[in-house]
Amino acid sequence: MQPLHPEPTSQRPVWMWAGAAAGLGLALTMFLNNSGPRTRATASQPTTGSFVVSGAVVLGDGASFTRDDHGGCAGTGAHADVIDGAPVLITATGGLAAGRLTDPQALSDGTCRFWFSVRGVPTGQDAYLVMVADRDLRQYAEQELTGALVSLRVD
Repeated sequence: MQPLHPEPTSQRPVWMWAGAAAGLGLALTMFLNNSGPRTRATASQPTTGSFVVSGAVVLGDGASFTRDDHGGCAGTGAHADVIDGAPVLITATGGLAAGRLTDPQALSDGTCRFWFSVRGVPTGQDAYLVMVADRDLRQYAEQELTGALVSLRVD
């Protein structure tokens, strides 16, 4: 009488050995690619802190704003978007922070001044782009935006 199942042989087919070698090669390649030196972008630390940028936006040309009866002012003509409540955006690779222009005042020196405060600006960025009322995108370093009040002239 013969057994229903033949005895297994100790030899493996060639295709099994080739598959095992290919799998080992793939795993080794993945390991070596992931353990190499890191570029600055992948090794940089996530933003851990933030700061507040406070200051004033000034329209210095008398033709760029009008005065109201209460000592306030608002941009006119090409500066018509510089008004109470206009956005102040600060962007960096670590994120975006926003504030608004407030408390417009026509000053006796012939300028129009708005205050602003932008919270949540990420620390440790290479550069910060500041945009007031959808105009004049300007670049600043962190040292220029921290500490004393920032004065931005938009005319």
